[in-house]
Amino acid sequence: MSEKFSFSVNGSTHTVTADPGMPLLYTLRDDLGLNNPHFGCGLAQCGACTEIPPSGAGEPAIRPVAAAIANAVFDATGVRIRRVPFSPDNVKSALS
Repeated sequence: MSEKFSFSVNGSTHTVTADPGMPLLYTLRDDLGLNNPHFGCGLAQCGACTEIPPSGAGEPAIRPVAAAIANAVFDATGVRIRRVPFSPDNVKSALS
């Protein structure tokens, strides 16, 4: 079942509809048309798919979309969200 996800890439906000288990790599390359990151080994072991933000190494792009967004919420708030959809109500509830 697909869900709608919004996230920021290179300073721009994007919204995509994707299966929560789909690798972020596919969303970045196929839905947003970005040619980086690279697929590499497909197992997130070689490092080709790792995004590198200004603050240091980021999410391996082979990680599922939902997990990558959940990790971003955790990094920002310290609260782990484990259920999709990541609606404003679910996020507010988790923060309470």
